Amino acid sequence: MKLSEVYKKYNTQAKCLKKLEVLRWGKTVKCPYCESKSTRPTKSEAGRHSCKTCKRSFTVMVGTIFEHSALPLPKWFELATLMLNAKGGMNAMELKRNVKVTYKTAYYVAMRIRIGMLEPDTKLNGIIEMDESYFGGKARKLRAVTDNTPSLAKVDLKRGRGTHKISVVGMVQRKGKVRTKVVEKLTKRNLLSMLKRYAKKDNSLLMTDCFRSYKTLEQYIDRLVINHSKAYSKGITHINTIEGYWSFVKNGIRGNFKSISKKYLPFYLIEYEWKYNHRNFKGNQLENFLKNALKHEKELEYWKAQSTQQVKEIAYD
Repeated sequence: MKLSEVYKKYNTQAKCLKKLEVLRWGKTVKCPYCESKSTRPTKSEAGRHSCKTCKRSFTVMVGTIFEHSALPLPKWFELATLMLNAKGGMNAMELKRNVKVTYKTAYYVAMRIRIGMLEPDTKLNGIIEMDESYFGGKARKLRAVTDNTPSLAKVDLKRGRGTHKISVVGMVQRKGKVRTKVVEKLTKRNLLSMLKRYAKKDNSLLMTDCFRSYKTLEQYIDRLVINHSKAYSKGITHINTIEGYWSFVKNGIRGNFKSISKKYLPFYLIEYEWKYNHRNFKGNQLENFLKNALKHEKELEYWKAQSTQQVKEIAYD
C-alpha cells in the first residue's frame, strides 16, 4: 500500500480504530480480558467499549503492539507502511524524518512493529536448505578480538566457522518460507532441536554443506550434502537459496543500520524473515501486517524484554 493512500484512508484516529476492530473482531466486539461478547460502546471516549461481564473498559489496542502508546494511530500506520515498503529496511533516523516524530518515538515504534511481524511457527516441508552465517564487524588488520565473548561490536580477523561473531542458523524451503535463529553454540543438539521445531521430516529432503555437526541430522531426516571445496551445486544439491537470503539480510543491515547490537539482532531478523516470507504477496501489505500484529500473543504485549532472561527467550527459543 502506498503512503499517499494511507494518508487519505487512515488520516484520523477514529478511522484507524474502526479498521483495527474489523480486522480483530469482525462484526462482534469481544472483550480481550474475559472474551465475553456482551459489550457496549462507552460515551467517554471514541473506540472504547465496556464489558458487561467483567465490568472492565477496553479498546481494540489492548494486548497488541499498540497498547500503552500515546502516538496517534495514523502515525503508526504511516511508520508501518514505510517499513513494509522498504525492502532492505529503514533506520529510525529516516523514519523520524519521513513521519516527523522524535528519534526515540521512531525507534520505539519500529521495534514494536518488528514484534508485530512475529508469525506462528510453521513447519517447512519439501526440499529444505540449512546453513549458518556469522554477523559482526568487518575484519581489519589493526584490530582483533581479545576474548571469546560473541559480540557484534568487536571485530574478528577470522571469517566463517571459528570466528567470535554471532552465529545465526537459517532454514529455507525452496519456493517457500525461511526461519532463522540465533544459536550460541553450533552443537549437534542445538541444530537437531531447531530442525525438529521448524521442519517436517516426512516427504522432506535436507540440503547442507559438509559441516560435521549436520551429520547427526540424518537420524531425523533424509539429507544430501554439497562439498563446497569441489562445487557449489550439483543438480538439486545446493544451498544457494539460503546463501542468497544471507546476502539479502547482510546487505540490508550494512546499507541501512550500519551495526546492530547482539541483544536486538533477533528483532531485526524477524523483520527480514517477514519481508522474505511475504515477497510474493500481492494484496494489501499493511492490512496483512495488521492482522498478524493484532493477534493476542505473549510476545506482542511489550516489545522490550524486562530482563536478560526474557531477551534470551525471545531470541533463542
